[in-house]
Amino acid sequence: MEQVFRIDGMHCGGCVARVTQALKSIADDAQVTLDPPQATLEVPRPLTQEEVQAAVAAAGDYKVTTL
Repeated sequence: MEQVFRIDGMHCGGCVARVTQALKSIADDAQVTLDPPQATLEVPRPLTQEEVQAAVAAAGDYKVTTL
């Protein structure tokens, strides 16, 4: 199943790398882009915005919203 979330607060490739690494702890695959600032996740079950926010919080001060 694919889910897409907006990730605000990313400014560079380093941010993308940190967010990608953090999301791989909760998703089978994570594709993170800077423009647009979003993450496309391949997951076995739907994730809540709160679950994704908790994972991303480990990478830095980023805000997750559902698209």
